[in-house]
Amino acid sequence: MAVFFAGMTILDLECGHRHLWRVSKPMPEEPPYISRQVREATRFYLGSGSAPARDLTVICGGWERTTPDYVIRRDTFPWLAFEFVAGGRGSLVIGGRQHALGRGSCFAYGPGVPHRIESDPRRLLSKYYVNFGGREAANLLSAVMMSPGQSRVVDNPGEIEAALDVMIADGGRPRPQAPMIAELQLHVLLLKLGDEGAAEDAADRRSRQTLRACLSHIDSHFLELITAEQVAAACHVSPSHMARLFSRFGYAPPYEYLVRRKMVHAAELFDSGYLLVREVAERLDMDPFQFSRVFKRVHGLSPSEFIRRHGG
Repeated sequence: MAVFFAGMTILDLECGHRHLWRVSKPMPEEPPYISRQVREATRFYLGSGSAPARDLTVICGGWERTTPDYVIRRDTFPWLAFEFVAGGRGSLVIGGRQHALGRGSCFAYGPGVPHRIESDPRRLLSKYYVNFGGREAANLLSAVMMSPGQSRVVDNPGEIEAALDVMIADGGRPRPQAPMIAELQLHVLLLKLGDEGAAEDAADRRSRQTLRACLSHIDSHFLELITAEQVAAACHVSPSHMARLFSRFGYAPPYEYLVRRKMVHAAELFDSGYLLVREVAERLDMDPFQFSRVFKRVHGLSPSEFIRRHGG
């Protein structure tokens, strides 16, 4: 049986059926819910995910190319899961219905959702997966019409695949802020899933467009932004309406989202250079004491503890 590693890529060489393994960080043991019926795989792990306390917690994710005998039968699953088919053919039985799988197919499952996934042995499935949990995880899936047990084919498979590639690349990098980055990237992925919600009415589509504009403005201008009201003004929406949109689609309140974006950037600065706490606080236009307090609230440890743990 193969042993897998975080950030590992396995290339199945057809000539002689040899394997080239590129290994970064070894995993002590492959989790039991990860399939061994694969020819190639790139995976990342961010923790066991037991009783996640955050609104959204990414447990693990990856990409895999199946073997000809790939068949997964489960009566349940410990976390919420999203899978996206990038290539090949196969079949899925979920929610009491059978679906053909091909490029662009995506589906979700979780605790208490029986499912069966099978690859066509002549056209092997190539697919991505993300396992996650948290207080708002189910609401986020529901907001993009991907509640556990649902399946559909997206109209923007290239964008979904690109977002998953970025998540896997960043998830495989050993750094303390990886869980927060993965959380933000999962938000982006779900927004892209919502882009092609053809079943929505015009009012719902307008609501999503407004939400995406607000999120995009925060992501692009978080260094200059101080209040949620500034975001609302730039996006031509009232602060109360913007707050309702964030809540409706499963996001933290606008100001909290802005603060988290700043603190993720702060962690990246500590991770990539030799800046002092005071210098990072100045870059974010914050008082050092206030910055340290907010950083600890978001990341669970103080800036000095973060720097020590990461060898700064």
